[in-house]
Amino acid sequence: MQLDYYMSPQFAGIASALTSQLYEKNGIDLKFLPICPVGHELERVRNNAKMNGVSSVSIGSVEQNIFIPTLYANPELKVKAVAAMFRRSPLCLASLESFKKQNDKEKVVVGAHEDTVSLIERILSSGPDSKSKFSVISSPRATKNSDLTAGRLDSIQAYTTTEVPTLERQAGLNVNTQQLEGMNGAKLGYSQVLFSPEEDLEIGDKREVIQAFLDATFSGWEIAIRDNGSAAKSVREAIAMLKLDDENNDHWDSSFSYTVQSVGLCNDLVKETYQGDRHGVIDAKRWNDATSWLLAEEVEPVRDPNFGLNAEVWQPPSQLLAGNELARTTLHDAQKSAIEFKEVHGRKPSIAVITVGELPRYTHGKMRLKIYSNDENSWFNKTLVGEANGFNVKEINLPESTSEDDLLSQIYALKDVDGIQLMWPLPSHIDSAKVYGSIDVDRDVDGAHYIGQLELSPKNPPLPPVTPSAVVSLMKNYSIDIKNKEVLVVGRSRIVGSPLAHMLRNEGAIVTVAHSEVPAQSLEELVRKAEIVFSCAGSPGLLKTEWLKHGTDVINIGTTFSEETESLCSDFDGDLASVAGRFSPVPGGVGPLSVAFLFKNVAAAAWRRASNFGDIELSWTLKSSSLQRSIHFNDYDSALGFANKVNTMSSGMDHHANMTFSHKCVDGVDLDLDFFTFEANKVTAKDYEAAKNVNLLLENEKIRMTDFTYQLDQDSIAKYPADPRGSSRLIRVDSDGVVSHYDNFSQIFYSLSKGAHIVFNESKVVKARLFVHGKEENIDIEMMILDLGNAVDKKCDGAHISVMLRSEGVQIGDSFFERNEEKAKFRVVKVVGPWIEDENSQGNGTECIVEFMVDNEITLGKYLENSGQIPIPPYLNRDAEMGDERAYNNVYAAGNGSVAAPTAGLHFTDELLAKFGAENTSFLSLHVGAGTFKPVVTEDARDHSMHGEHFSVKVAEINRIIQVLEEGKRMIVVGTTTSRTLESLYWCGVKMLQKKNIGVEGCTSNNEMMTLSQNEWSHLSNGSGSYSAPDALRAVIEGRDCNDIVNGRTSLMIVPGSYDFKVVEDLVTNFHAPDSTLMLLVSAFLGNGEKVRDVYHEAQDLGYRFLSYGDACLFSRPKR
Repeated sequence: MQLDYYMSPQFAGIASALTSQLYEKNGIDLKFLPICPVGHELERVRNNAKMNGVSSVSIGSVEQNIFIPTLYANPELKVKAVAAMFRRSPLCLASLESFKKQNDKEKVVVGAHEDTVSLIERILSSGPDSKSKFSVISSPRATKNSDLTAGRLDSIQAYTTTEVPTLERQAGLNVNTQQLEGMNGAKLGYSQVLFSPEEDLEIGDKREVIQAFLDATFSGWEIAIRDNGSAAKSVREAIAMLKLDDENNDHWDSSFSYTVQSVGLCNDLVKETYQGDRHGVIDAKRWNDATSWLLAEEVEPVRDPNFGLNAEVWQPPSQLLAGNELARTTLHDAQKSAIEFKEVHGRKPSIAVITVGELPRYTHGKMRLKIYSNDENSWFNKTLVGEANGFNVKEINLPESTSEDDLLSQIYALKDVDGIQLMWPLPSHIDSAKVYGSIDVDRDVDGAHYIGQLELSPKNPPLPPVTPSAVVSLMKNYSIDIKNKEVLVVGRSRIVGSPLAHMLRNEGAIVTVAHSEVPAQSLEELVRKAEIVFSCAGSPGLLKTEWLKHGTDVINIGTTFSEETESLCSDFDGDLASVAGRFSPVPGGVGPLSVAFLFKNVAAAAWRRASNFGDIELSWTLKSSSLQRSIHFNDYDSALGFANKVNTMSSGMDHHANMTFSHKCVDGVDLDLDFFTFEANKVTAKDYEAAKNVNLLLENEKIRMTDFTYQLDQDSIAKYPADPRGSSRLIRVDSDGVVSHYDNFSQIFYSLSKGAHIVFNESKVVKARLFVHGKEENIDIEMMILDLGNAVDKKCDGAHISVMLRSEGVQIGDSFFERNEEKAKFRVVKVVGPWIEDENSQGNGTECIVEFMVDNEITLGKYLENSGQIPIPPYLNRDAEMGDERAYNNVYAAGNGSVAAPTAGLHFTDELLAKFGAENTSFLSLHVGAGTFKPVVTEDARDHSMHGEHFSVKVAEINRIIQVLEEGKRMIVVGTTTSRTLESLYWCGVKMLQKKNIGVEGCTSNNEMMTLSQNEWSHLSNGSGSYSAPDALRAVIEGRDCNDIVNGRTSLMIVPGSYDFKVVEDLVTNFHAPDSTLMLLVSAFLGNGEKVRDVYHEAQDLGYRFLSYGDACLFSRPKR
């Protein structure tokens, strides 16, 4: 064994195993190599393997942030990690002054170990404006504490497990610390990593020896976890035995109490490595994420998917449904949400936890906390969990005798928290239904309202119950399909059993509910029939493993702590491993998930409350003796209109606001409101009421997607196009709102549009979907081109292209590769953010800009033609087939550039086009981007970010369209992309006319004139009433030759309630996805969302086929 440091509390598990003779019991003669310089551990292990490899097995310990760079630089060492004693690095910055104070300093001197100076520099220099602020110097390990206390250093690199408690004892003060893990995105990974030569890990005797060593080591840690004092004695005994304590330094306190404290801090890090049935497990994803960060600055990427890791030697059995790592990532996500919330709203999300009387399951809470979790992730210490993860927790403990009225008063008084958890069960004299019913639905973070509220408002689901949602998440994490399965839920409580049964039914399971009072014979019969058993009774031995069919899956939820064995027991008596197919272990299954999902709900409740119009303190600022708020509008008209509404409301209250307008030019207008009560010289209830009314007015101004959506049945989505082309059905809504139905598009469309001029988008779909691999060569990752703009005919090599990588956690510098003869490489140069798609697609990803690296002169279009796949929509949930290349393009398609089809044109055949003749058709090109599939998830739809799309139109075609408009001839526009192009051309023309006629300053170049931002139309609409569609289009082509092409880019977003179409009167389109911007467009076109929803619901009832390959609509604008 090669330790990376002297025997100390960080090796308490090894010390406990030594003094308890666990290694000997496992047949191991353990010897220790002399301590080596930092960074030489891998070399020492390799050298020992060379010298003694025949007769011994070699194992070393080191931190991942040392292990990975060393192995990368010296691959000939050929060692791999198998386990880790600490899940995260205890490295931190420690200071005797606040870090806030340090932020105000011009220079901050940080002392670090010689081997980590560059690491600390990298982490600190990644922060905003920090490159020149921090000076990281090498500080001798033996004197750095003294250098800090003497003021020679502002901060030092320290370990939270050892040096920090020493400093606190030396200085007699609380030491301020900042964890390096996570600082400015740093990922240091595991600490006290255990590694061995690769040849020792091959299947055989040596591998078994390593597994026996790990078994003894982590059994030693289990001893240490249960008794810090005993483990501290073992550490001191091991020091005496091994003589590995020779360092002379100032960062070890000599007292036994210090050793006990340090062992306890190390225990907390060890407990975080528990997965399934053992400590020390390395999660491959976490390992690889840290590896990617640690090697991010290296030129050559690592191609080994698990570089430096053997993910087989020390892992829980595949039979186990372990929840520990899922719990950690869920809680980490809740923490990130809480931090973001505080940055936005200036406060932490908050929860009040009310407990009435002594809860039986809390009797052993302290012991369960000690053995199975720590203060950062325990159900039994929510206050500390909150503090560690960015939440405020208020725990209210009431006596058993508390009356119902007093309990209700407590709940009603909680006006300043985002979530309320009322612990179950309540004393028998309290009406549980009444009390739980008094908790606001939006603050019910335990999900007590879930079932009833879901029935009342299925489109606005309440927060899910904590443990049931954790169970469902665990099943999905392990791909357990319960649809049409016979499922037994044993337990019926209002917070677990009942809502769990409801959720399982919603997932398609055939659910039977039993409980602990069911006779054993009946319970046995139910268990024998079940394919999956969910046991949540909390009654040990209630169920017998011999009742199970072989291969039945078991989810253990109810647990009980046994005083006799000092361990958790499930409801099952017997060996589940011998009968069950898969099962959640106890501990290590569902248990760790509950607290993570509770705080996930708290974060969600905080965001909901922040968006609620009645939450004054979140939207208004209390300054001096007034309430103040600033509201941004896109234009003066909107700001003035809202100010008039505020004035009308204020007049009714006889309480007016001071209002100030701040003009931001093209960026819109800020309206500043200020309420105060002059007579009282302070803020009064009347001011709060007025502020609340303003929020209500503003809330009513929002465009909510829920007002313009519908329920789409999965069976209504057309997975394949109509065959033959053009045989799709058609629904018609005329200008009087009359709805008609037709069975065959090709047979009826000509007669419905006879004499009309038809405008098409002729952009052709390119093969924009690629499959690449990162470091894990055996895993394909989808890379979808989001927008090609006008780059399709340009050189591929060196092109910077917007893409979606269907992988989360992508970072700048990551490289991906394609498996083809081109040997292309794609390097991430910018990360834009998460890419969220419909819940029925193949999952979310990361939007980023990648640089294409190809070793030839091929164009981007040619490269995609050779290597890509046709990008059928993600909601089809199938792979592209040979027929899609033809079916997902229009018969008139010309000019590559789209990554999604302008699908309204798919209904047209060559024969139908021939009937109209060339003189009655026009073509333009808008290259459709993948943003068309991106759902609207913002509270106000206008805040959705539209992706820009490139368009081009021949001057001759614009001239023909102008002629059609001036002659008053009917013009039918095919597709929302065509309509957005024509409307965008209008606004670009208005921009030119305003510059010419009014002298508007700002835009000068043609590119600026022909680029339309998302809401720019609103600004341009002031004074545009005099510009007709022909005038505006004519301005676009003024001075251009008939053979010229007009190019532009548009992000135009058309929303109902404010947008008035300027060019388009008749529209052919498909049925659109419920949460898409196209639903907003057609709602604006038909005048309101209710009309569109009615049409869609009727069509769905009649069996119309929806979305890209579905049936067609022909809409006319309502009569003015």
